[in-house]
Amino acid sequence: MHLDYHGNAADIAGSVIFRNLRLYLTLIGEGRIALLPSGTMTSESLDLLLTTMDWPDFDTEMTRHLRRPLDQETICPLDFLMALAIAARLIQVDGGRLAVTEAGRRLRENLIDASMVRAVFEAAFARVNPRTLTKLAHSWVHEQAGIVFWCLSITADLPRSVPQLTRYCFVPPEKFLDEPFNVLEVYMRAVYLTPLTWFGLMKTMAAAEATHIQEPLYQKTPLFDRFMQFDIERAQPMERPN
Repeated sequence: MHLDYHGNAADIAGSVIFRNLRLYLTLIGEGRIALLPSGTMTSESLDLLLTTMDWPDFDTEMTRHLRRPLDQETICPLDFLMALAIAARLIQVDGGRLAVTEAGRRLRENLIDASMVRAVFEAAFARVNPRTLTKLAHSWVHEQAGIVFWCLSITADLPRSVPQLTRYCFVPPEKFLDEPFNVLEVYMRAVYLTPLTWFGLMKTMAAAEATHIQEPLYQKTPLFDRFMQFDIERAQPMERPN
């Protein structure tokens, strides 16, 4: 698998996740994001981020009905955002406060190059704990990244449901095949499909047939194929003797 960071840095830098990172770094620089003694963001900081950021494929309206004070670990995109900024070395915790690093200042000023896009993307799918995206996740979920990306490159040309893409893309440990409910679908959507939409590599659309549960369909964007390139030869069928 080859990821073309140099050819696609500008497009990825214009995605939702980079817009949210820039806003996050700006608010930190203005001293408007505070931490609790536990090291998580205060309820007021979380409220500010919820009202100023856009998170496609996440129900931000639901969070407005949560009891205050808000808990960072219950709002997955914001828990993920802080972990991502730390893992990509855009911020650091210094004396109980968040501080923007030199790399973070460059991103905030939109001085984004291929190396920075690589740092953020690799952090998102390799270094950030997937439990920031769903508390059900295990570490092995990120180990599937190469397989999942390759399978999406083949199967996500057409809009498909989460259950379909889960069946096509995951090769889980055997014990997870007997789960009482399909936790693999939770992993697929929370850890892969939703973050990929934030990077502009997937898009969502409503299903053609309306149901009582309005689950979106997912399809890769043209950027996906420009960014992710695979050099895998399909196995040729073996000749059988007569």
